[in-house]
Amino acid sequence: MSTPSATDWRAPIIREALLSLLEANAAGRFSVEGFQRQSHEAGSLLGNLRHVTVFYRSGQLDKARSGWLQGPFRHAMTFQVELKLAAQASADLRILMDPNATPQAFASALAASDSAAHQADIRWDELSGILFGILMDPRNSQTLGGVQISDRWISNINKESPPPVGEYVLLSGTMDYTCTVTEAVAGEVGTPAGAGAVDVSLSVTSDPTGASPDPAKAGAKAGGP
Repeated sequence: MSTPSATDWRAPIIREALLSLLEANAAGRFSVEGFQRQSHEAGSLLGNLRHVTVFYRSGQLDKARSGWLQGPFRHAMTFQVELKLAAQASADLRILMDPNATPQAFASALAASDSAAHQADIRWDELSGILFGILMDPRNSQTLGGVQISDRWISNINKESPPPVGEYVLLSGTMDYTCTVTEAVAGEVGTPAGAGAVDVSLSVTSDPTGASPDPAKAGAKAGGP
């Protein structure tokens, strides 16, 4: 069985560097979650900071721009930056669910719910702008985690639509951060020849037919001299 080579796959290194970069620049504006993806209910996010985490999403290794055999290989890797936040409606949902509520009371409650969704939407836009500024800062354009990057860009931004009505409004979305690095392969360390030889000895002392065994065939040895 071969043992892993000493080559450092860049994806986990860059991911940890992105988490550290965001954490160092959070300045109380958001919190950074680690590797474990966590599910949240809207109520659990209320009163807390906006949440951000990073995952390695995909990678493309350009054959035309990669070296032969051991490389180097150009790896355009994309990381998904996930943004989550919540807002609370100031309306009493009992009014919205009450068939006896007056039109004025229902309209007031509905408007308050809309304002909560709008507030969450505005806060998400603000957070995406903050993250864009951190990730695309020229000071972070040369290296990440000690790894040289040749370029980086935000390739996609996707935001979910907030629900129009609800006591809590949960809003999430993603930003795709793409950068290009160089991968090198040192090669696998295989098993040395001969190290897997196994000695097996067979001794024949009797023959089911009753005949005496041939002395030349009485012993056999495999895997050794």
